[in-house]
Amino acid sequence: MKTDGGATTVLQLMISFLLVAITASGVVGDQKEPVLDFQGRLVATNVRYFLGVQFGDRGKWVSRVIQSGFTCPEGEVMRKLPLTYDPVIFESSSDYVLSVSTELNIKFARPSLCGGSDYWRVEDSSSPIKPVVLNGTKSSNDSTFTIQKFGGSYKLVFGSADKPTDIGLQKVQFQELRMILSNDSAFTISIFPAQF
Repeated sequence: MKTDGGATTVLQLMISFLLVAITASGVVGDQKEPVLDFQGRLVATNVRYFLGVQFGDRGKWVSRVIQSGFTCPEGEVMRKLPLTYDPVIFESSSDYVLSVSTELNIKFARPSLCGGSDYWRVEDSSSPIKPVVLNGTKSSNDSTFTIQKFGGSYKLVFGSADKPTDIGLQKVQFQELRMILSNDSAFTISIFPAQF
């Protein structure tokens, strides 16, 4: 026969267990999912990486090129066989390990041949096509990007995590694509360590 004291103890144990379970799931739920490179390792901020892009049936690499002949400014494009691979650096003021949806700046690791900024930004123009260009600044809203989950991989997104717009691709020349603001043509990126 049970006493009131035993039933109270069982009830207290059940409530304690429930509180611990709820608290533990809340703590785990608040953790940010880390971005992983192609080899499954954590992607760190302020470290050099190559960006590979799967577009159609071909892989391409993010590269810096002089866009109109041999005059400046430079821009970033996707190329199947770039003459040089250009590593990028993800900069974030919040963490050393990059997490999904963390606001960040992206810049090319090597200095520009044209001088000026290596930070990416989205061009603000009256044109319906808004390309990603170089000459951004670290503290500007038009230079804020995030990396978000996209299927089993990742995609680049412009803007803060609460108001994202996908980065898409537009064909420039036979072997080149440029990045533009577009919710219609998001693409998969792979991140590769740049070891020199």
